[in-house]
Amino acid sequence: MKRVEEISKLKLTPGDDVCVIEEFLPGAGAYEHKGLVKSAVVGTPKLDLNLRVVYVTPLSKKPSMPEAGSLVYGVVVLVKDEYAVVKIVCDAKGTRYSTPFTGVIHITQVSDKYVKSLYELLGLGDVVKAKVLNDSIPYNLTIKEARLGIVATSCRVCGGKLVKTGEGLKCSECGTVDKRRVSSEYGHIKCVI
Repeated sequence: MKRVEEISKLKLTPGDDVCVIEEFLPGAGAYEHKGLVKSAVVGTPKLDLNLRVVYVTPLSKKPSMPEAGSLVYGVVVLVKDEYAVVKIVCDAKGTRYSTPFTGVIHITQVSDKYVKSLYELLGLGDVVKAKVLNDSIPYNLTIKEARLGIVATSCRVCGGKLVKTGEGLKCSECGTVDKRRVSSEYGHIKCVI
């Protein structure tokens, strides 16, 4: 049993010796080379004493990534007539991704009505809540639904705070009225950008 305790306490990197083949057979995360069971991943050993198999459980989990159908928050970093590029930073629960992802909002994914140019509805620095449409990078995003769209922004004229009114967004400092694609959840953001 002392040997079992020794093996269980190991911190392993790929290629490290775990035990000899006579002690345990290699399971997931392990392999055999010249009579030695070695680790294939960075992790810790898990022993199955009944089957006499050693598994190496990876320490790192698969990184969190947006999935089709999920809701995300992002910042608009580029606007063109027909599309906008968004830096996706966290999911709808407010959990930040370890690295930002790139998303694209096509003009057809902003409204069911005709839109001449995205400049009318989105601006640089707008924080948007969007739905992911695919599982690959760049992620295609939509903001057509009422709960989707801009959740935080500032005045294009003076940079002041915009307040949601019946006619759109109104700047509390210069009085400019802006008709952007605003979410029904405007002002309620769950992610620190």
